Amino acid sequence: MKIGDRVRFLNQTGGGIVVGFNKKGWATVEDEDGFEIPVPERECVVVEENAAASEKRSIQTKDGDKLDIALAYSKAGAGFVCTLANECNYTILLTYSVTPSKQEGSKGNCITLFAGEILPYERKELFRFGREELNEFSKKVLVRGIPYKRGSGFNKTVEAQLKPAIEKTFVLDPLNLLKDGVYRENDYTPDKSYIISIVNENIKELPLPAADEEDIFKQALKEKFHGEKGMHNEPQGKEKGAGKAFINGKWIEVSKKNRYETEDKALIKTSPTGILEVDLHASALLETTTGMDNTAILKYQLEKFNEAMKAVGRKKGTKIVFIHGKGDGVLRKAILTELKTKYPTCRWQDASFKEYGYGATMVTL
Repeated sequence: MKIGDRVRFLNQTGGGIVVGFNKKGWATVEDEDGFEIPVPERECVVVEENAAASEKRSIQTKDGDKLDIALAYSKAGAGFVCTLANECNYTILLTYSVTPSKQEGSKGNCITLFAGEILPYERKELFRFGREELNEFSKKVLVRGIPYKRGSGFNKTVEAQLKPAIEKTFVLDPLNLLKDGVYRENDYTPDKSYIISIVNENIKELPLPAADEEDIFKQALKEKFHGEKGMHNEPQGKEKGAGKAFINGKWIEVSKKNRYETEDKALIKTSPTGILEVDLHASALLETTTGMDNTAILKYQLEKFNEAMKAVGRKKGTKIVFIHGKGDGVLRKAILTELKTKYPTCRWQDASFKEYGYGATMVTL
């Protein structure tokens, strides 16, 4: 159930459009007479998704004054569909353009695939295309939008009614759409989709690490791993996962034959001293970040953080090191927030500077 859906009440007559969520487990529903009624979510049945958009209604919620707009690419039969998800109070005047294939006389021109209005909390299909059309356009996409409010809303200032224009350019590799791994559960569509965030004022952008800094850090880890391997014939640690690696959702035994393979593919690796390690650098988790902005990368890194925490279980005393790099500290702060809210019984501290430098946090279960 989302803002904009039409619901019917289970234990009483009536229903209306969901216009907000007051507190945990309660929704605010606006009936046909314009009255807002607080109702437990469990007593609401969705009868029409996104009804507010189909009725051209402009819903205003206090939590929706921050822009949250994303493109969702999903599979549709033998082809694909591109959808724009507008998760805020603002109506968006939007254009979606691509640079055409490099043909004689077409250099510098753009093709506009969509131009129109996106209502608040609307998921609007922009266009569809087949597999045979993947290579008809080049990889550069340009999205422009003007966010504004039709009515007065909660704030009546000009600044609140009209946001600055949005312009987003990104590179979309058509081959990515053929990979099942890019389609994931998300907050914008009910089905698995490949999400490109256009703007999200609820999340601070994560600056990408400098390539030279990341290469230096990875080289230091590699030297550490191989240096310690010469000092220890077998892992000495007793923590859960010693002598094991976590790959594709499963723990596997590490042997001399598969040690180098697991080093490349494992989400969780076991150091020669028995400490569990997770490298959260984007380059270590993803084959390519093409088409992903900083917000999408940060969200994926946190997904892998939580996957690793779930994988190690709750054996008291287990230690796991998350390598996040120094950077501007955005990823580290996001990890600490996850620890405080989801894993309050765990202890955490900066990992050994001698082994990891400034860019790692050790969590003790």
